[in-house]
Amino acid sequence: MKKLVLLLIGIFMISSVYALGVTPGRTTIDFEPGLQKNIGLEVINSGAKDISIILSAQGELAEYITLSSETIFIPANQSKTVNYNINFPESLEPGLRTGKVFIMEIPDSSELGSSAVLATLAVVSQLYVNVLYPGKFATSDMIIYNADEDGEATFVFPVVSHGEFDLTSVRANVDIYNSLNEKVDSFNTNSIEVPSGEKKEIIYKWKADVPIGNYRAAATVIYDDGKINLEKTFSVGAKELELQEINVNDFSLGEIVKLEMLIENKWSEIINDAHIETRIKNEAGDVVSSFDSASYDIESLSKQVFVSYWDTAGVKVGNYDADVSIYYDDKSSKKSLEFQVEENELTIIGLGYVISDSGGESNNLIIILVVVIVLLVLINLLWFFLLRKKLKK
Repeated sequence: MKKLVLLLIGIFMISSVYALGVTPGRTTIDFEPGLQKNIGLEVINSGAKDISIILSAQGELAEYITLSSETIFIPANQSKTVNYNINFPESLEPGLRTGKVFIMEIPDSSELGSSAVLATLAVVSQLYVNVLYPGKFATSDMIIYNADEDGEATFVFPVVSHGEFDLTSVRANVDIYNSLNEKVDSFNTNSIEVPSGEKKEIIYKWKADVPIGNYRAAATVIYDDGKINLEKTFSVGAKELELQEINVNDFSLGEIVKLEMLIENKWSEIINDAHIETRIKNEAGDVVSSFDSASYDIESLSKQVFVSYWDTAGVKVGNYDADVSIYYDDKSSKKSLEFQVEENELTIIGLGYVISDSGGESNNLIIILVVVIVLLVLINLLWFFLLRKKLKK
């Protein structure tokens, strides 16, 4: 164990002392038959110790890369330019061909021994070679930027011409399907030209006048001598739950209060396992009460009542800030409210309107009103009978 600890400490010390870098990290060239080319790299020793390096080639292009076999010395905190040569054959397989040049540190001879652990630094510079296809050949992708409800979804088709000849006409046909695999719309883009070896983009803005939800785009990019089939999913609108109301019945400070929170699912699909967390804070921002609801599933485009219970024991009369957070999937939404607490009344402000509930006082008022109404009815009946008797006489 002691040796292992010392080994780890030694490795961390090495990494803190030495720093090796290379630029550029990647060189990209177009293939030419029989091409001979010299490529320079700047190797940087930003460590506090002199180092020696050696180069090696790997990858499918390694046989066409010629390196110096000499050891190269680089003083501390300095850099040095090194070169390698490429000698291409008359032909290579069409497409992207790659190779790698490794720059490796050579440890000092004093660091070697029968019990030494050899730890060296190495960095890599990549070599990318584009080999054109015979005739006309293209690659493409489909990038979709989601739309708000009744907004626009942006479709981007980057097209790269990998063939020997220019592409004179490139366009895309797109079909849109909903979650039930029903086609809801189709469109065709404009046509563009893409010269050989270049990249251009087709951009189309689609009016998303469809219900919110998930959709699938099936596209065909058509060019002079071929076509490319692409498919991708995207969303219209936000997968959102919204707090609309909070109702409280028979509020009495010091008791356990039942809060009914009405939540609307604005998404076109069911949202599972959603719950609400409520945090009530005093003027200093300290949480004085914290409670959660149970978990609920909310059907698409519908509303659901979430029930929470608040133990108000120890809560004093006053105004409190309340954060009501809805958690669902990997998302959350928070509403900041104000709870105005009295002995027998709770007023909630912050949903665009005031929700007020009275407990005992409201019940007493109702009883008084009922008694008054009954008395008025009895008095009216008494006057009616007295008046009727007088009229008979």
